[in-house]
Amino acid sequence: MGVKTSVTEVQVFRSGATVTRCGEVSLAAGRNVVYISGMTKSAVLDSYKLKFPEKVRAVNIQIVTDPTASGDDKKESEVIAKRLDEIAYQIETTDMMIELRKKNSDFANRSNISIEEQEKILAALPEQILMLHKQRDELVEKQTALNEEYGKAVEEEKKPVIIAELISEEEGTVPFILQYQETDSSWMPQYEIQYRDDRSPLDVSMKARIRQNSGEDWKQVKVTLYTGNPSVSGELPVIAPIELSIYEPPKVRAKGIMPMNAMLGAAASGESALEDGMAASMMMGAAMDVSALKMDTAEVSEEETMTAFILPNLRDILTDTDGNMADLQAFKVNAVYNVLSVPSVDNKCYLTAEIVAADWPLPPADASVYIRDTFAGTVYVDAASDTDKIMLSLGQDERLTVVRTEAPKKLQDVFLKNQRRSTSKISIKLVNNSSESVNTLVKDQIPVSTDKVIVVEPLQLSDGIVDEETGEVKWNLLAEPGKTLNCELEYNVTWPKDKKMGEHRKRVPGRPSGSQFCHVCGAMLSGKFCPECGSPAR
Repeated sequence: MGVKTSVTEVQVFRSGATVTRCGEVSLAAGRNVVYISGMTKSAVLDSYKLKFPEKVRAVNIQIVTDPTASGDDKKESEVIAKRLDEIAYQIETTDMMIELRKKNSDFANRSNISIEEQEKILAALPEQILMLHKQRDELVEKQTALNEEYGKAVEEEKKPVIIAELISEEEGTVPFILQYQETDSSWMPQYEIQYRDDRSPLDVSMKARIRQNSGEDWKQVKVTLYTGNPSVSGELPVIAPIELSIYEPPKVRAKGIMPMNAMLGAAASGESALEDGMAASMMMGAAMDVSALKMDTAEVSEEETMTAFILPNLRDILTDTDGNMADLQAFKVNAVYNVLSVPSVDNKCYLTAEIVAADWPLPPADASVYIRDTFAGTVYVDAASDTDKIMLSLGQDERLTVVRTEAPKKLQDVFLKNQRRSTSKISIKLVNNSSESVNTLVKDQIPVSTDKVIVVEPLQLSDGIVDEETGEVKWNLLAEPGKTLNCELEYNVTWPKDKKMGEHRKRVPGRPSGSQFCHVCGAMLSGKFCPECGSPAR
C-alpha cells in the first residue's frame, strides 16, 4: 500500500532543517505493510521519525533507496507512460486523417465524381482540416503536460521510501506524521538600519533570507527559524597541558593605526545610488502618498540553546530560488552620532553611529543603511566581536569640508646628546557649510616607537586625545554653522645620530590576526556560530 505525504511545517536552522510531513492511511485490522513516500534525496536517511495514534504499533520499519520498492502494483510513472503511448497513437492517427483528407481532394485521376460532388468536397475540406489540426494541438498540449508529470513521477520514485509493517487494533483511516532532517536548506540574517535624525535612535529591522534546495516546493507551511544548529559534537572538550619555559622575548611592535578605508569604502560606494534614490523618492512623493510595505513580524521564543523565530501565517518556500524574505523583529537602538573625518586617509566626511554592542543582541550579518528612506550603502554589523562599542558608517556627509596640510619636516642635530631630531607639524581646518551644529570626530595620528632608542614627543595636540599604544589622536568637536575649526598637531622624533631610522606604515590585513575560521565553510568566526553556514565553532 503506497501512501503519499505533504509538508506542513519546517524548522529551519542556520544550516539544515527539520521537515514535518502529514498523511493518512487506511489500515485493516491486524497486519498492514505501508510504503510511505515523501523523503527527499538530500534528507538524512537515519533521521526519520514516524508518529501514529496509540492504537497502531510498529512491528518493523526500514528505509529503502531502491527505485523498484513500492507498495503499488503499478508505479505512477508506468501509468503516465501508458497514457503517453495512447496520446502518441492518437496524434499519429490524426496526422493520417489530415493526409487522407488532402488526398481525397485530389481529383486528377478520378473521373467518376461529378463537378457538383467535387465542389461539395472542396467546400467542406478547410473546416475539416482545421478541426483535425485543433484536435492535434490539444493532443500535443496534453502530451507536453504528461511529459512533465512523467519526469516528476520518475524523480519521486527515485526518492527514499519507508516500509512500515504496522499492527492496527481496528480497521479505519488514521493520520500520521513523518519527520526528518533536510541538509540542503539554511537561512541568513539581514538587517535594515533606518536613520531619522541626530536626536532619534536607529530603527533596526531584522530580516531572514530562507533558502532550500530539496527539489520540492514547500507550499503553505508553518515556518520556524532557529539561530543555531541541532548538530551535537561527537568530541568532548579536553584541557591541554600548559608548559612554562624561559625564552628571549622578541621586540614587540606596537599596534598600528587601522585605516578607515574598509568601513568608509562601503558608504562611499553608495554615493551615486544615494543621489539617484533621493531624486526618485522626490518624484514618487510628489505623485502619491505611500509608505513602506510592512510585513508581520515573527514571534520570538528563547529556547534552551538557541532563539526561535516563529513566522506568522503559512508561507511558500520554493526550491532552487534566491531565497524567501521574512521579517523577524524590529527594535530601536540608541546611538551617538558623529561626522567622522580621517583626512590623512580620506578627505571625505562620513556620518557614523556609535552603539553599545550589548544593545545589539543579534548574530553578525550585513545591514542595508537608509537615511530618511534613501538607501545609503551596506555595512557589516558584528556585535559578537571583542568590543564594547560598534561604530557604523551611515554614508558620506557633505555638510563639512576638511582640509589637511602637512608642513615639511624639520631635521636638526642635537649635539650634546649625539641625536638627530625631526619635527612634524600638521594643520587640519574644518568648515561647517550647513545651517545646523554638527558633532564631529576628527582623527589623525603620530608615529609609535618600536625601539626604546627612538623617542616620540608630542608638542601640540590642540586638546586632542592620543592613544599611546596606536598613536591615534582624536578630537571631539562641535562644528557651529558657518564656523571654521582648527586642529594643530606637532611632534618631535629623536633617535641616535649614528643610526638610521626607518618609517613603516603597518599593513592591516583583511582579517585580524588570531581569527578563527569555520571548519565547514572556512568563513571567519566572530561568535559561537559561523555567520555563513551556522556551524558551531570548535
